[in-house]
Amino acid sequence: MVRTRFAPSPSGYLHIGGVRTALYAWLYAKNQDGKFLIRVEDTDIERSSKESVVSILEGMQWLGLKEDEEIIFQSDRFDIYKERSKELISDGKAYQCDCTQERLNDIRKQQINNGENPHYDGHCRDRAGGIDENHVVRFKSDRSQSVIITDQVFGQVEVGGDELDDFIIMRSNGAPTYHFAVVIDDFDSGITHVIRGDDHLKNSAKHIQLMQSLGYPVPCFVHLPMILGPDGSRLSKRHGAMNVLHYKDEGYSPEAILNYLVRLGWSKGDQEIFSIEEMIDAFNLSSINKASAKFDIEKLLWVNQQHLMSTSNQKLLHMLNEHPELTASVNQDTALNFIEAYKNRANTINDLVVNCNDLFSEPIKYDQSSAEKFLKPNILNPMIDVHESLKEIEWNKESISESLKTVCKKHEIGFGKIGQPIRIAVTGGTQSPSIDQTLILLEQSTVIDRIGAAVDYIKKISN
Repeated sequence: MVRTRFAPSPSGYLHIGGVRTALYAWLYAKNQDGKFLIRVEDTDIERSSKESVVSILEGMQWLGLKEDEEIIFQSDRFDIYKERSKELISDGKAYQCDCTQERLNDIRKQQINNGENPHYDGHCRDRAGGIDENHVVRFKSDRSQSVIITDQVFGQVEVGGDELDDFIIMRSNGAPTYHFAVVIDDFDSGITHVIRGDDHLKNSAKHIQLMQSLGYPVPCFVHLPMILGPDGSRLSKRHGAMNVLHYKDEGYSPEAILNYLVRLGWSKGDQEIFSIEEMIDAFNLSSINKASAKFDIEKLLWVNQQHLMSTSNQKLLHMLNEHPELTASVNQDTALNFIEAYKNRANTINDLVVNCNDLFSEPIKYDQSSAEKFLKPNILNPMIDVHESLKEIEWNKESISESLKTVCKKHEIGFGKIGQPIRIAVTGGTQSPSIDQTLILLEQSTVIDRIGAAVDYIKKISN
């Protein structure tokens, strides 16, 4: 059975790069009827925080990337790492090192001056004596030959012996290093496919050596190229590499986030929009691109808009109701009609909230620049006639449309001359669906009152 994992370090929030890694691991497990695990790599005691753990797991839950087994915390497994390190020492495959940082710095400086790759010189490699847990433990790396990494994305990658080192597997404070803990945890969890960022590609040479020394099978490696900013530089906060929960606050849907990220390094022909089910059915490792992808917030916004348009009105209503800032004066039937009219004009759920509040809140607040442009004295008489005309009709779209056409004909003006002043009068701004579709969302008396207020506004500035 395929078993994958996502192993975040809780020293910060869950960002876009981490989400894509988690998504690919989750999708492959689902596609293969396997299992997806979450492991919190909290061995760095100083940098890890409970707040980060909560934020990361909350982000995963919001995205729907649910684990299939109980979440593993490395901080609960320190005794296991200590025991495995002692086994390696007993087998002559690891040793304790008491070199000072000053000595290590001197060695490194000398090796760099000699044009060598910096590495530990093996000073403590053959030391004898008992185990002192206050010292670091180093793995006895075989530097006599290269290590070949077989990767699903990058193919055969060779790491030369001069790039290898007697690296530390246990710190002096009793905590394991990343390289040691990840190998033990992947084996104990039965992980078959290690899917992670390509910044760990060369590290796999260390992991393979450890696996061979411990008698573990080597899993399938899948290293993902990093995500870059639009300018080709490393992705940063200014590009959109922020807490994924920020996108939730900004009104993005989790399905759209996942849809955008699955295409950021993987493809299926020219298809851009995927449902979750379509992603699971189509995902494979062979279609992962080797080149780094560029993050484009405008493309993400477009993908979100596409998902918004295809989301059912009832589900959008539920999403609207989750926003505490939504005006409470709208009944559910009216809200559904509003969603039908406005959802094709919104990029995010937040846009719908803003539009809903603009339309249904009292009093209407005019966008000042739009009011100055369109609520001018030359439109006063047509607006007075609109005000009077709408009082006399049955309240439906057809009657509204005919009434406004009659006013335009009387004053010999095009509909564009009257459309924007009415929009500003009724919504406060110039962006809305067609006039008849907008007005019918409101009570007749409300529309008449708002247009009357606009007439008074024009009279006031006229004077």
